[in-house]
Amino acid sequence: MATPESNGLVSINGKPQKERGFNCMRLITYLTEDGVTEWEQWHEAHIQASSGQCPYYSQCPNYKQTVEKYQNPY
Repeated sequence: MATPESNGLVSINGKPQKERGFNCMRLITYLTEDGVTEWEQWHEAHIQASSGQCPYYSQCPNYKQTVEKYQNPY
């Protein structure tokens, strides 16, 4: 049985797992500029962006740079 580990705030059973969340500050900026306030719309936009289908791909320099990096890795 695993012994509890503590980070000083909570006790955690087992080994820590790597966080796999997605966040893009440009996406947040674009959503804010467009006046998007509904959580469902924010969530859907983040899901799309994390799978490579960002709704703001045409205006985002980060998206362009990422695509170029994977098309031309050298």
